[in-house]
Amino acid sequence: MATGIAWVLNLDADLELAAPRVYSPKKSVLAAMQPMVARLASVLLGPNDVLVDAVSARAHGMPGRAFCPTPRALKLLSQAGALPEPHPPVDVLRRVNSRAFSSAMGDTLPSAQFVSSLEAAMEMLRSPPSVGTGWRIKRAFGMTGRGQRAIDAGVVSAADIAFIRASLADGGVQVEPNVAIVDEYSIHGMLGQDGTCAVGAMVKQYCDARGTWLHTERIARLTEAEEAIATRLVEEAEHVASALTKARYFGPFGIDAYTYRDRAGLVQLQPRSEINARYTMGFALGCAAPALRGCPLPPDAPG
Repeated sequence: MATGIAWVLNLDADLELAAPRVYSPKKSVLAAMQPMVARLASVLLGPNDVLVDAVSARAHGMPGRAFCPTPRALKLLSQAGALPEPHPPVDVLRRVNSRAFSSAMGDTLPSAQFVSSLEAAMEMLRSPPSVGTGWRIKRAFGMTGRGQRAIDAGVVSAADIAFIRASLADGGVQVEPNVAIVDEYSIHGMLGQDGTCAVGAMVKQYCDARGTWLHTERIARLTEAEEAIATRLVEEAEHVASALTKARYFGPFGIDAYTYRDRAGLVQLQPRSEINARYTMGFALGCAAPALRGCPLPPDAPG
């Protein structure tokens, strides 16, 4: 009989990474996660797998795997009797999931920059961006649209300044143009401890106006424009995989991307809006889809 995997689907991982030593999820966060956890479990867990939560202890001796192997997730696995799989240390997880890491690789949206001081942020916000109608401030760590604030160019309120000040506690903020998104895409990969990498096929992603994930779908037939986007995203995935390996990360990762309209009305590509060095809501579909480079799922995960 195949051995199952004990999973912790800690979708609040980014919140924990912002403050790993003191994090404890609020009841509102746990409640908001429940329907998303159920949806993810239905596609990511295999038939012999079990879902571990704060009240579960039925995984004695099973291999343990987490959406993201944060300290809290590892503790839940251990309490349930599971044996956590090899994983990167929390300092590596924190580094590679921060928006500072992606920005250090080179920002791929015009005028975007990760800054570490209020003065630097204010200098950017006083001028209009080269694309978009204003600015968007993003905290170093965030999920489902949390930790973001749209600001009109040249109009910075006291509340905006307070948001920036509070966000700087995580090491800085991403300041980028607030653009009109046309379509959203993602691409996923699995990075081995030896640096080997397998990359799946580009999939289409749907989020609401706040940035909360709604669903992911395969693209049955790529248009000519999407063929070019898919090729570009594979290149970006390989670039990200190299940077993650140098940072000592291994495991699953995903890259979010989107197209947007510039001021002339032309559709442009943002090939790396987010790096998620962990599982994602669309990982199982992205790595089970017909692949450009082949992306095997972890052992015992569904195909």
